[in-house]
Amino acid sequence: MNKKLLGSVALSGLLLFGMNGCDSSNATLLDESQAIPSDIITPYTRVAVIPDATWDNVPSIAEKIAQYVVFTDEKTELGLPSNWVIAGANGGLDGLSGPETWETTDLLPIPVGTNKARVIEFCNKAYATQAIGTGRFHGSALPCEVSVYSDGTNVYVDMLDAEAIFNIFFADAKNNFTVEENEAFAQMASSVKNELRVMINAGLEDNNGKSGSASVAYTASYDELGPQFTQEKIDNDIALRTPYVVYKYKRVEGGAFTKGVDDKALAKSIIAALGTDISTADKNTGLEGLSYASAWRSGRPEPIAIPNVQVVEACSPKYAKKATALGSEYITALPCEFTVYVDETDETNQTMAISFLNPNFMFGTMFEGAVENAYIGGQLTKSDVIGYSSLADVVFADLRMIVDYAVQDRVSAEAQHNLNLVITE
Repeated sequence: MNKKLLGSVALSGLLLFGMNGCDSSNATLLDESQAIPSDIITPYTRVAVIPDATWDNVPSIAEKIAQYVVFTDEKTELGLPSNWVIAGANGGLDGLSGPETWETTDLLPIPVGTNKARVIEFCNKAYATQAIGTGRFHGSALPCEVSVYSDGTNVYVDMLDAEAIFNIFFADAKNNFTVEENEAFAQMASSVKNELRVMINAGLEDNNGKSGSASVAYTASYDELGPQFTQEKIDNDIALRTPYVVYKYKRVEGGAFTKGVDDKALAKSIIAALGTDISTADKNTGLEGLSYASAWRSGRPEPIAIPNVQVVEACSPKYAKKATALGSEYITALPCEFTVYVDETDETNQTMAISFLNPNFMFGTMFEGAVENAYIGGQLTKSDVIGYSSLADVVFADLRMIVDYAVQDRVSAEAQHNLNLVITE
């Protein structure tokens, strides 16, 4: 087990479907002139193309990038403002000092047909804290996911475009900001996007150093992927949609919750209800009503702690395959994440909240036009299109059923949170 001591560590959020089981001396910050100028905003951006590489190369390339980040002090070696970590790595979470430990299972395998992509979740406390400061319910939308996948000929490294994601998922915060605050928030998003690219490139270029493997030849890419939005559409259409569904709870007998303890206990109960690859959620007595063959399971054995928020990741291979069938660029945007937190809007700390990324928002916005394009391109039949029309509602109904099961403490005795909760809104 490898270790890295961190001077500043943290975690940012996730947005994905997951399954249980991230010599750099030339890496420099990118000049903005290198980016493709455009008034079109897209949620996804390509970072690198590795030629003559197949699905067999995906795991090692993803592990090379992730391991480089785990063992590198980004402040010292790359000149970044603060250090980054890889989500799922033990240690270094929520501001705890190292050591951070790295396992290949920290990467999430995402079904793409009969193959599996990898998602690397990059995390930075400074940026996460700034984002969560706009409202803890935003914890399930932080843009630090990078995907690695293949088309059988090349391997691609894509990322969620941080500037687009903050623009789309933080519209409520933007509306309450001053001009100066909006400028600072936009600068943060730009920094996240730039720093992710720097770390990915450095990891690929590393030659038997921190990454533990030989350098990989790649071509840098700035391709903009996925649906195309104008700022006008975001401000006057998307901003009026609802990215989050939030439920709130109190103790039946009253009393305050302890942040980092009670929220974590509830998150762990939800993970227990979700189950594992071997014992999926539908195996629980009382969850037989989950959608057919959904086989939900937790993406990780423990919740991920971003500042003031516990993140739970859920996966159904059935629905992951349906989503990625629309295009591999969507790998990092699948709607199966929710956050558990002590509601900061209740000064008495007597309210627990669970924030879901709204699957209807996710599918209607982040996958906008994908089904239509696949149908026009002949990848989907009319029957397939009808099936996709109810996908978001089915996913949310399943996740809500699993969460309710956990809230009611119907999980095994060792996983119960014992908080005696009642829903209030």
